[in-house]
Amino acid sequence: MNPSSVLIVTAFDAKHFDLAQDMAASYRSTYQDRYRLAAIVYGPTAAPPELTALFDEIRHIPDDGTAGDGYRGFFMAYSGWKARLRDVFPGYGCYCWIDADCWFQGDASIPRILAGVPRSELCIHPECDVHYLNYPTPSERTLSIYRTNEGDQLAAMPLRMPMVNSGVLAMRTDSRVWSLWESEMTRLRERHQQGEAIFFSDQIPLHKLIYLHQVRIYPLRAIDNWQTYACPPLVDTKNRRLRVPTPPHEEIGLMHLAGNAKHQLYPIGERQMTLRYRYVRALFGD
Repeated sequence: MNPSSVLIVTAFDAKHFDLAQDMAASYRSTYQDRYRLAAIVYGPTAAPPELTALFDEIRHIPDDGTAGDGYRGFFMAYSGWKARLRDVFPGYGCYCWIDADCWFQGDASIPRILAGVPRSELCIHPECDVHYLNYPTPSERTLSIYRTNEGDQLAAMPLRMPMVNSGVLAMRTDSRVWSLWESEMTRLRERHQQGEAIFFSDQIPLHKLIYLHQVRIYPLRAIDNWQTYACPPLVDTKNRRLRVPTPPHEEIGLMHLAGNAKHQLYPIGERQMTLRYRYVRALFGD
């Protein structure tokens, strides 16, 4: 794809400025200005200049939902912004979303993610890698959100199908998934406003519509959205790389510190440390 037609997008609030700093710094270190990088900053606190300087486009949304109507879940899902990236940052042929708790190792992931855009409706990682064998599928979290949101329709939901991770995805601006996703998020908000119990997650509605509407996906491999909570990587201190734990020990291109992995301490040699970008760089002496 022509890099000028692609926008890489993330979002964060003041509680996650440090994660966003790592994500953007790792991006600039590997991709420099190859693709444009944008961010939605939500909440009353504006991002500091040293952080905004790493982005080509910034949209500040002062609202963070805390003064709203008592919703449960995540603000980006409650607000629906993620499903409306085409409206927030118009003018691009492709949008690639990267959660702010991700970071890049090497420059191979984005080209691999974008490779499926021309021939699919959505590029996304199904959470079914062999290294996730100890992580329940479906997870209790997935079951809980489906039970809350779908109620009597639970039997019709694709609970037996692999969860997809919406922390990393890409699709063309003309993909039908945008309108399907936005409609689903709008319906959830309307039901919430009518007094129904709803948990706002953008991932569960996306999972639902992918299988119920038979969306043609391009499955991303785990090395391009490594779920650290499900399986820690192999730390190759000799070659200064994080790798897949089993042979042939491929290099991980995109680390995702979802959930507790943001703060989890991992034993590495004689020390314990998180796998945040800044600390891994320090470990490797970069």
